[in-house]
Amino acid sequence: MIREAIAECALDDVAFDDNGGTRRCYCFKPSFIGFSGHFPGYPILPAFIQIMTALATMEERKGHELVLDSVKKAKFHIEIRPDAIIEVTCVERVVLGKPTIEATLRVDGRLASECTLVCQAP
Repeated sequence: MIREAIAECALDDVAFDDNGGTRRCYCFKPSFIGFSGHFPGYPILPAFIQIMTALATMEERKGHELVLDSVKKAKFHIEIRPDAIIEVTCVERVVLGKPTIEATLRVDGRLASECTLVCQAP
């Protein structure tokens, strides 16, 4: 359900580059389920949703659902509020035999968050 809710917030088609990079923009409206309860009267996009948005972006490139094994690193620099335009960029690498996604989320050109996601090998 959350993957579908994230997909509905996409603003454009996913874009690919020749170096394995993937890019897509999203806008989460105030009614987005992820804002409910986080936090009443001061909604910010939860870290979990930011991570799932990066994962969903890479799934578009791969053409299938990925299974998250672990979050190796995650750093959240600024709060993401409703209606912000978020640019997500991802690059996939293989580390110790496992697909690893390095993702950044930017709002108005500012680094909002960055994470390294380790997925289960296919």
